[in-house]
Amino acid sequence: MSFVEIQDVHKSFYGKEILKGINLTIEKGEVIVILGPSGSGKTTFLRCLNTLEKADCGQITIDHVTKDFAVHDPKNTRDLILKTAMVFQGHALFPNMTVLQNVIEGLVRVKKMPRDAAMKLGLLTLSEVGLADRVSYYPAQLSGGQQQRAGIARAMAMQPELLLFDEPTSALDPELVGEVLAAMKKLAQAGHTMIVVTHEMQFAYEVADRVLYMEGGVVVESGTPAALFNQPQDIRTQKFLARLSGQDFSESAVVTL
Repeated sequence: MSFVEIQDVHKSFYGKEILKGINLTIEKGEVIVILGPSGSGKTTFLRCLNTLEKADCGQITIDHVTKDFAVHDPKNTRDLILKTAMVFQGHALFPNMTVLQNVIEGLVRVKKMPRDAAMKLGLLTLSEVGLADRVSYYPAQLSGGQQQRAGIARAMAMQPELLLFDEPTSALDPELVGEVLAAMKKLAQAGHTMIVVTHEMQFAYEVADRVLYMEGGVVVESGTPAALFNQPQDIRTQKFLARLSGQDFSESAVVTL
C-alpha cells in the first residue's frame, strides 16, 4: 500500500460536479505539484483531503488511516484530519494573537499538548522558517511573506504526515514570493510529503517529483516535471502550458510546444 491512496473522490456543489473521480497514490516523502486553470477543482480536491469539504463519495488513506466518505465515522475523520495540515492562499492567522500564539493554538486545542511543550515546538518551527526574531509580533506587524511563513510554521508544528499548500504565493507581491518558496523547498528537501497547488513553474520544475495537470474536475495528465513541461501528451495540457511557454524552467530544459 502506498503512503497516500486516493480512490474515486467525487464532489458536487449545487448539482454541479466539481471533482469527477480523482485517483492518486503518493509515496512517503514525495512532492506532488498540481497545475490547472481556475475552476479545475484543485482547491476543492485539497479541501476534501483534510475534510474541510466532505466529498460525496470515495476513499482517502493516509498512513494506514482510511476515510470512506460514504460512512459517517467522526473518530476516523478526526484521525485523518490529524494526518494533514494545510497552508492557505491567505495566511489565515488570528490577528489578535502573536505569531507564536498562532503557531501553538492547534497544538494546545486540537492535539491537547501541554503549553510548555507546544511553545518549545512552536519556537523550533518558527526558527526553521526564519522567524525566530518575530515570535512576539502580531500578524499586522509582518510582511506578507513573513505572514505566510508563519502559516507554514503553524502547519509544520502539527507534525502532519501530509502537508497541503493551496497556492501559497498567489496573494503575495512578487518580491515576497521567493522567501516563501525557499521555505517550502527546505521542507521538501527534509523529506516531507507534500501536495502543492501552484502556478510557480520554476518551483515545480526544481522541487516536484511529479506534476499533475487538472482540468474539468479530472487529472488530465501526470509525469515528471521534465516530461510534462517538455513533452505534454494531452492537448489540454499543451494549451495550458502554451500560455507559459516564454518561461525557461531550467538551464537545460525549455518548454517547447
